[in-house]
Amino acid sequence: MNFLYISPEFPPNYKNFILELVRAGDRVYGIGEADFCSMPEDLRGALAWYARCDMNDTEAFLRAADGLVHGVVRGPVDVVESHNEHWMSREALINERFGIEGIRPSDMSRLRKKFGMKQVFAADGIPVAEGCLFDGKDPEACPAFARRVGFPLVLKPNEGVGAFGVFKVDDESQLAYHLGRIGTEYVLEKFINGRIVTYDGMTDRQGNVVFESSLTYGTGVLENVLGQDTFLYTMMAIPEALAALGRRTVSLFGIRRKFFHFEFFEVDGKYMPLEINARPPGGQILDMMNYSVDGDLYRAYARMLRGASLDLPGRKKYFVGYAGRKDKAYRLSHQEIMARHGCRIVEEGENPPLYWSGMGRCRYIFRSADEDEVLNVRDEILDLS
Repeated sequence: MNFLYISPEFPPNYKNFILELVRAGDRVYGIGEADFCSMPEDLRGALAWYARCDMNDTEAFLRAADGLVHGVVRGPVDVVESHNEHWMSREALINERFGIEGIRPSDMSRLRKKFGMKQVFAADGIPVAEGCLFDGKDPEACPAFARRVGFPLVLKPNEGVGAFGVFKVDDESQLAYHLGRIGTEYVLEKFINGRIVTYDGMTDRQGNVVFESSLTYGTGVLENVLGQDTFLYTMMAIPEALAALGRRTVSLFGIRRKFFHFEFFEVDGKYMPLEINARPPGGQILDMMNYSVDGDLYRAYARMLRGASLDLPGRKKYFVGYAGRKDKAYRLSHQEIMARHGCRIVEEGENPPLYWSGMGRCRYIFRSADEDEVLNVRDEILDLS
């Protein structure tokens, strides 16, 4: 199988997808912005070919893709994948240009644009936070919406990742201030006071969910970006109502041979969609999912594409926690944390700078079959002096 992987160098742990595809006998060709020589040696050795280009320049990107597909790849390209939401539109462009099975540019409205997601859910009778689209055409639309539903509200980019460019709006003066400074499409929506949980996993080529997981966030990503420490953890059991809504969402958005990361508000035991992502959850969360079952989802993905069994355990063994430290004075030093909890910590290290605001500068991933133990480890790691 010929596999075209977009942005093979980032995030760093996703090189494991390429390594496992090559171990399965596939040829992987890369296209991205990074200098080839800056990539890890094992990644460079696994790529059959790499084309470097300005990914933000559509014409330059398509020229690089044309050169790969017509001048380098032996035979047809079978799969194009980015696993990175930022480049999903590039994946869709290549699929359409060369007639490859997969997402198309026409899918971007429902897969990447938050207002489009709301419309898909609403059309299927699934309640979402009420919102309106700000595109600069009607300056009175957002103030009128605010007067009707009241404050607080949330203003966020219609197309974006995480909490970058997201604002909580508490009154009319704040709304006017932000509306006067944003330059792209934004969504203004009612603030929902609820815990954020996820339904994550992977589908096969037919759209069947073949692996599922769920995260609980200690705080929202917006709070993390604003300075709060990051904590989240995987659950050992997924509430049936959440799993049912998650599977319905997979079908509704046509997620096939892909990972997915769906976020929901949990309010009084009920779930309301926040947004969907047709890619793996970010950062080290995929590794947390591996730690929860003692499995290898990178390898399982390569096997799924070939129609083979995933070779994954059938049930979760652990709750897996993630604590991200920022540049603060904490009560326990790194050495003290490792001395106390080293037997439960399965990974620790410094994150790429791009993650620092949302996921913390230094990460600790730890696990236990006891949920309270995971929460206690979190308390000690994030306890301030």
